[in-house]
Amino acid sequence: MKTIRKKLKLIFDYLIKLHLKISSLVAGIIGPMVFEIGSKDKNWNLCTSQLLQYPEGSLGKTLGEFLKKQQVELLVGAEYHDIHHVLFDYSISFKDEVALQFFLHGNGNKSIASISTRIGAWCLLPKDWKYLKASYERGKKCKDVSVLNFKMMLHQDLTQVKAYLFA
Repeated sequence: MKTIRKKLKLIFDYLIKLHLKISSLVAGIIGPMVFEIGSKDKNWNLCTSQLLQYPEGSLGKTLGEFLKKQQVELLVGAEYHDIHHVLFDYSISFKDEVALQFFLHGNGNKSIASISTRIGAWCLLPKDWKYLKASYERGKKCKDVSVLNFKMMLHQDLTQVKAYLFA
């Protein structure tokens, strides 16, 4: 009986890993289209090298360092999403992308992406429910980020911006 349970658990774990890989691939394909269609801010006209010119410790420089480390450039229309990773300390892993959506939902973002990500996460990431709920609660405690112009805040000190958001 234990052997069957172990085999079933191995199969289930493998299927979850496979599903996460496929989901990440699909998100990488669909994500840019969603940002292009649904974004209110079409382009900051900035690249990583320009962000790296901002003062040390600034939001802009930290964003540039984050993008450089991840070996990606800002996606047109996704600049706010990318800056959320820096402000709220989420990596670009699948789990943290989902957690960021939970954070934003807790912060008041009730978009289709946010809602569908939350629904899917309950099925795909059952081991991470506690982490995702904590992200949601953290989003509720943060000031409303939808009203902020982060492009205008790129020169500001990251520590001060974070302190303001969670004051």
